[in-house]
Amino acid sequence: MITDAPNLNILWAELIVEELIRNGVDHFVISPGSRSTPLTVAAARNPRAKTTVHFDERGAAFFALGVAKALGKPAALICTSGTAVANYFPALIEASMSYVPLVVLTADRPPELQNTGANQTIDQTRIYGEYVRHFVAMPCPDETILPEYVLTAIDHAVAAARRSPSGPVHINCAYREPLAPPLNSIQSDAPQPWRDSRQPYTTWVIDEDRYYVDDMAPIIDELQKLERVLLLIGQEDCRKSEFSVGNTLELGLTRPLLADVTSSARSKPIDAKRTIPVSNYDLLLFSPRFRDICSPDAVVHVGGAIVSKRLSEHLAHVKPHIYVRIAPHLERVDPCSIVTHRVCMSAVGFLAHVKDEQPVQAESWVRNIIDFSRRAEDIVAEILSGETRLTEPLVANLLCGLQPADEFTAIFAGNSMPVRYLEMYSGLLHATTHVIANRGASGIDGNVATAAGYAAASGVHVTAMVGDLAALHDLGSLALLKSNGVRVTLVLLNNDGGGIFHFLPIAEHSDVFEKYFATPHGLHFEDAARMFGLPYSRPATKDEFVAAFQRARESGGSSIIEVVTDREENLRLHRRIGEAVVNALENL
Repeated sequence: MITDAPNLNILWAELIVEELIRNGVDHFVISPGSRSTPLTVAAARNPRAKTTVHFDERGAAFFALGVAKALGKPAALICTSGTAVANYFPALIEASMSYVPLVVLTADRPPELQNTGANQTIDQTRIYGEYVRHFVAMPCPDETILPEYVLTAIDHAVAAARRSPSGPVHINCAYREPLAPPLNSIQSDAPQPWRDSRQPYTTWVIDEDRYYVDDMAPIIDELQKLERVLLLIGQEDCRKSEFSVGNTLELGLTRPLLADVTSSARSKPIDAKRTIPVSNYDLLLFSPRFRDICSPDAVVHVGGAIVSKRLSEHLAHVKPHIYVRIAPHLERVDPCSIVTHRVCMSAVGFLAHVKDEQPVQAESWVRNIIDFSRRAEDIVAEILSGETRLTEPLVANLLCGLQPADEFTAIFAGNSMPVRYLEMYSGLLHATTHVIANRGASGIDGNVATAAGYAAASGVHVTAMVGDLAALHDLGSLALLKSNGVRVTLVLLNNDGGGIFHFLPIAEHSDVFEKYFATPHGLHFEDAARMFGLPYSRPATKDEFVAAFQRARESGGSSIIEVVTDREENLRLHRRIGEAVVNALENL
């Protein structure tokens, strides 16, 4: 409750923090700085604020991204002026492109210090450009400006972060000195009804489903005329109301169901009536025979983007007669330019309209796809069961199998090869296992911090599978793994460089490949683990890895498991599995 404040700077900061909390934004990730003192003090002293302090703004922003992914609502960031503000940018790009809401509070110098050469002063006005949904330039606190202005500005910003397409908003707060609170106080003139309640000053109500039943009729009619209709489920929106895999599978919109590894739909069916997801289509698409069979007349795509480039290219080549893309916003989500019907509503809303309008399926077509999928699963299991040395495909497969069925857990899939290996080799997951990834801009920065933020906010154990270059990018975020309540087992795949480049045409150019693309570094992470006080192990065999992972889970805290692999060996195994799948399907 705000009754008085040490000075006007602190009063406005307390209004901002309190109003954010009343809007449900109660987790604040703070990087220390002088100009942001009023905001930091306000968050630190508010008993309902949850705070995390991290010295690096880039890591802090990705941590907040993980928090928002876990909670399905905005987290708030607080930093000082200058380049601290710029260090937020990579995470805000990811948040913008993956529709994750954040509230960014940046402190700034007053107008009279702009463009004067004043220390730690840059132009922060709209610094994030179009990557934020809303920008507010808060003036320096002034007695002539009503507190209601501060409150309504915050309410508007939070609504902008939450409404579709959700994403980050930027509130730039200019402060004159004194910044630290003095001992004396001033009386708050915030509105009495607001002070007596815990509700926001302005309550926003947003209705996002723009289509109604009559609008759906032409699409449903067209789908009803076609036999081979494919349901494709992409990355789950962090807002939990956007996509519910349980609703989707119960409605059984169509079969077969291709489920991206980040969709939460790639789970083992709990009863015989549920649609069986196809989890290994990325491997199956190596087969010309499967590509011929998997040629749908129509695709219904719910959820976000998909990891598999092979599937995207295949569908672009097939050009289904109908491609329905459902997303609750007006952003273009059609990189291959094949969408024929764009439905701007939630996935659950769309499926509710069509649940009684099931298309007729070609039974042999469905059966062939399911049979091919099961055969590929058998081949992967057979080949990987014979592996004793640790490889990246094997580790990806093991990690999914080691998740408990009776406990909610998460796997953070690092960008570059880890998320692709999980896409190919995960198999069907337990319904209690959720795979998350930063697939908006798909950068390798901030992966460790995002996993830590997700673990901190969700309270679940997170297995983070990241590559060595991603870990080196985010080395300072190892400090976040020591935060209270954070349980992250960091499975660090160290192939001494960028393994993904071995899969690209540049690998054929030996004169430039190793130095300029593979970028070997010759580093290991044992000393880094020791520096941050994290338990460390480096298993060499499958059995040693399983034992190390089980110890890490049972420890109740965070730890690092470094898996040293060979880039060439990973590539050979991947190709061997692909060739085995192709040969088996040709004879099926």
